[in-house]
Amino acid sequence: MLRRVRDRRRDFHAQTARHVVDGNGLIVLEDLNAAGMTATARGTSAEPGSHVGQKAGLNRAILDKGWHSFELAVRNRARHTGTAVRTVNPALSSTTCPAGGYVHPDNRESQAKFVCTSYGHREHADTVGAKNVLARGHTGHRAWRPRRQPVCEAPTSAKPQGISAPTAEVGILSASADGRIAKSVMWDVTRVSLHET
Repeated sequence: MLRRVRDRRRDFHAQTARHVVDGNGLIVLEDLNAAGMTATARGTSAEPGSHVGQKAGLNRAILDKGWHSFELAVRNRARHTGTAVRTVNPALSSTTCPAGGYVHPDNRESQAKFVCTSYGHREHADTVGAKNVLARGHTGHRAWRPRRQPVCEAPTSAKPQGISAPTAEVGILSASADGRIAKSVMWDVTRVSLHET
Protein backbone atom coordinates (compact mmCIF):
# COMPACT_ATOMS: atom_id res chain seq x y z
CA MET A 1 0.00 0.00 0.00
CA LEU A 2 2.74 2.47 0.93
CA ARG A 3 4.64 1.58 -2.23
CA ARG A 4 1.60 2.46 -4.33
CA VAL A 5 1.28 5.82 -2.60
CA ARG A 6 4.99 6.48 -3.08
CA ASP A 7 4.80 5.55 -6.76
CA ARG A 8 1.76 7.77 -7.33
CA ARG A 9 3.48 10.67 -5.60
CA ARG A 10 6.63 10.15 -7.70
CA ASP A 11 4.56 10.03 -10.91
CA PHE A 12 2.63 13.18 -9.91
CA HIS A 13 5.90 14.97 -9.14
CA ALA A 14 7.39 13.97 -12.51
CA GLN A 15 4.29 15.07 -14.46
CA THR A 16 3.99 18.33 -12.55
CA ALA A 17 7.71 19.06 -12.91
CA ARG A 18 7.44 18.57 -16.67
CA HIS A 19 4.39 20.85 -16.79
CA VAL A 20 6.16 23.56 -14.76
CA VAL A 21 9.62 23.38 -16.35
CA ASP A 22 8.85 23.00 -20.07
CA GLY A 23 8.78 26.38 -21.79
CA ASN A 24 10.28 28.33 -18.88
CA GLY A 25 13.82 29.62 -18.62
CA LEU A 26 13.78 30.13 -14.86
CA ILE A 27 12.02 28.31 -12.03
CA VAL A 28 12.11 29.91 -8.58
CA LEU A 29 11.34 27.78 -5.52
CA GLU A 30 11.03 28.73 -1.88
CA ASP A 31 13.86 27.38 0.26
CA LEU A 32 11.59 25.81 2.89
CA ASN A 33 12.86 24.19 6.08
CA ALA A 34 10.52 21.19 6.15
CA ALA A 35 12.39 19.63 9.08
CA GLY A 36 11.80 22.73 11.18
CA MET A 37 8.19 23.00 10.03
CA THR A 38 7.44 19.42 11.06
CA ALA A 39 9.08 19.48 14.48
CA THR A 40 7.00 17.85 17.20
CA ALA A 41 4.85 19.91 19.56
CA ARG A 42 4.92 17.21 22.26
CA GLY A 43 7.13 19.08 24.70
CA THR A 44 8.41 17.40 27.85
CA SER A 45 6.74 15.77 30.83
CA ALA A 46 7.45 18.91 32.88
CA GLU A 47 6.13 21.25 30.18
CA PRO A 48 3.77 19.35 27.87
CA GLY A 49 3.03 20.87 24.47
CA SER A 50 -0.32 22.24 23.39
CA HIS A 51 -2.41 21.28 20.34
CA VAL A 52 -0.24 18.19 19.84
CA GLY A 53 -2.91 16.36 17.81
CA GLN A 54 -3.42 19.28 15.43
CA LYS A 55 0.33 19.69 14.96
CA ALA A 56 0.74 15.97 14.28
CA GLY A 57 -1.94 16.18 11.56
CA LEU A 58 -0.23 19.22 10.01
CA ASN A 59 3.12 17.41 10.11
CA ARG A 60 1.63 14.39 8.30
CA ALA A 61 0.09 16.65 5.65
CA ILE A 62 3.39 18.49 5.05
CA LEU A 63 5.44 15.30 4.87
CA ASP A 64 2.87 13.60 2.62
CA LYS A 65 3.39 16.26 -0.07
CA GLY A 66 7.04 15.30 -0.57
CA TRP A 67 8.34 18.82 -1.21
CA HIS A 68 11.95 17.69 -1.45
CA SER A 69 11.21 14.97 -3.98
CA PHE A 70 9.22 17.50 -6.03
CA GLU A 71 12.21 19.85 -5.99
CA LEU A 72 14.42 16.98 -7.14
CA ALA A 73 11.98 16.19 -9.97
CA VAL A 74 11.99 19.86 -11.04
CA ARG A 75 15.80 20.02 -10.97
CA ASN A 76 16.07 16.76 -12.91
CA ARG A 77 13.66 17.96 -15.62
CA ALA A 78 15.38 21.38 -15.73
CA ARG A 79 18.72 19.68 -16.33
CA HIS A 80 17.35 18.22 -19.56
CA THR A 81 15.73 21.44 -20.81
CA GLY A 82 18.42 23.93 -19.82
CA THR A 83 16.12 25.71 -17.38
CA ALA A 84 17.70 27.52 -14.42
CA VAL A 85 16.35 26.59 -10.98
CA ARG A 86 16.86 28.89 -8.01
CA THR A 87 15.81 28.70 -4.40
CA VAL A 88 15.17 31.88 -2.44
CA ASN A 89 14.48 32.71 1.18
CA PRO A 90 10.68 32.96 1.53
CA ALA A 91 10.84 35.15 4.67
CA LEU A 92 8.39 38.08 4.54
CA SER A 93 7.32 37.24 0.98
CA SER A 94 3.63 37.28 1.90
CA THR A 95 3.78 40.54 3.90
CA THR A 96 5.84 42.58 1.40
CA CYS A 97 3.91 44.79 -1.02
CA PRO A 98 4.96 43.95 -4.60
CA ALA A 99 3.90 47.43 -5.76
CA GLY A 100 6.14 49.43 -3.43
CA GLY A 101 8.17 47.05 -1.28
CA TYR A 102 6.52 48.10 2.00
CA VAL A 103 6.85 45.33 4.62
CA HIS A 104 4.43 45.10 7.53
CA PRO A 105 2.63 42.18 9.24
CA ASP A 106 -0.69 44.06 8.99
CA ASN A 107 -0.47 43.94 5.17
CA ARG A 108 -1.79 40.39 5.34
CA GLU A 109 -5.27 40.70 6.78
CA SER A 110 -6.07 36.99 6.64
CA GLN A 111 -4.78 33.73 5.17
CA ALA A 112 -5.92 34.76 1.69
CA LYS A 113 -6.26 38.55 1.79
CA PHE A 114 -3.43 41.04 1.22
CA VAL A 115 -3.99 44.80 1.53
CA CYS A 116 -0.93 47.07 1.71
CA THR A 117 -1.35 49.48 4.61
CA SER A 118 0.92 52.03 2.90
CA TYR A 119 0.05 51.86 -0.82
CA GLY A 120 -3.44 50.33 -0.70
CA HIS A 121 -2.47 47.52 -3.11
CA ARG A 122 -5.02 44.65 -2.90
CA GLU A 123 -4.42 41.12 -4.08
CA HIS A 124 -4.65 37.47 -3.06
CA ALA A 125 -1.92 36.76 -0.50
CA ASP A 126 -0.60 33.72 -2.40
CA THR A 127 -0.25 35.81 -5.56
CA VAL A 128 1.68 38.45 -3.61
CA GLY A 129 3.99 35.78 -2.20
CA ALA A 130 4.52 34.29 -5.68
CA LYS A 131 5.36 37.70 -7.17
CA ASN A 132 7.85 38.44 -4.41
CA VAL A 133 9.51 35.03 -4.67
CA LEU A 134 9.75 35.43 -8.45
CA ALA A 135 11.25 38.91 -8.12
CA ARG A 136 13.84 37.59 -5.64
CA GLY A 137 14.69 34.80 -8.05
CA HIS A 138 15.26 37.25 -10.89
CA THR A 139 17.76 39.28 -8.86
CA GLY A 140 21.04 38.92 -10.69
CA HIS A 141 19.58 36.45 -13.20
CA ARG A 142 21.33 36.70 -16.56
CA ALA A 143 19.50 36.61 -19.85
CA TRP A 144 18.59 33.15 -21.09
CA ARG A 145 17.52 31.61 -24.34
CA PRO A 146 14.71 29.06 -24.06
CA ARG A 147 15.50 25.78 -25.71
CA ARG A 148 14.44 25.43 -29.35
CA GLN A 149 14.01 29.20 -29.74
CA PRO A 150 16.01 30.99 -32.46
CA VAL A 151 18.77 33.26 -31.20
CA CYS A 152 17.27 36.25 -33.05
CA GLU A 153 14.09 35.94 -30.92
CA ALA A 154 15.85 35.33 -27.62
CA PRO A 155 15.92 38.02 -24.92
CA THR A 156 19.09 40.09 -24.97
CA SER A 157 19.02 42.01 -21.70
CA ALA A 158 20.54 40.80 -18.46
CA LYS A 159 18.91 43.66 -16.56
CA PRO A 160 15.59 42.81 -14.81
CA GLN A 161 12.89 45.34 -15.73
CA GLY A 162 10.48 44.94 -12.81
CA ILE A 163 7.22 43.02 -12.53
CA SER A 164 4.89 45.28 -14.46
CA ALA A 165 4.01 43.33 -17.61
CA PRO A 166 1.15 40.84 -17.12
CA THR A 167 2.65 37.93 -19.04
CA ALA A 168 2.55 34.97 -16.67
CA GLU A 169 0.30 33.15 -14.27
CA VAL A 170 0.78 31.43 -10.96
CA GLY A 171 -1.32 28.52 -9.88
CA ILE A 172 -1.71 25.79 -7.36
CA LEU A 173 -1.36 22.51 -9.18
CA SER A 174 -3.22 19.48 -7.92
CA ALA A 175 -4.25 16.05 -9.12
CA SER A 176 -7.77 15.38 -10.30
CA ALA A 177 -9.66 12.26 -9.24
CA ASP A 178 -8.18 10.26 -12.12
CA GLY A 179 -4.61 11.25 -11.16
CA ARG A 180 -4.03 13.77 -13.94
CA ILE A 181 -2.62 17.22 -13.33
CA ALA A 182 -5.29 19.86 -12.90
CA LYS A 183 -4.78 23.54 -12.11
CA SER A 184 -7.21 24.14 -9.31
CA VAL A 185 -6.60 27.83 -8.64
CA MET A 186 -5.06 30.30 -11.10
CA TRP A 187 -4.07 33.92 -10.76
CA ASP A 188 -2.76 36.17 -13.49
CA VAL A 189 0.49 37.62 -12.25
CA THR A 190 3.32 39.53 -13.77
CA ARG A 191 6.85 38.42 -14.40
CA VAL A 192 10.10 40.16 -14.94
CA SER A 193 10.68 40.99 -18.57
CA LEU A 194 14.19 40.31 -19.78
CA HIS A 195 13.68 42.33 -22.98
CA GLU A 196 15.21 45.78 -23.42
CA THR A 197 12.68 48.62 -23.37
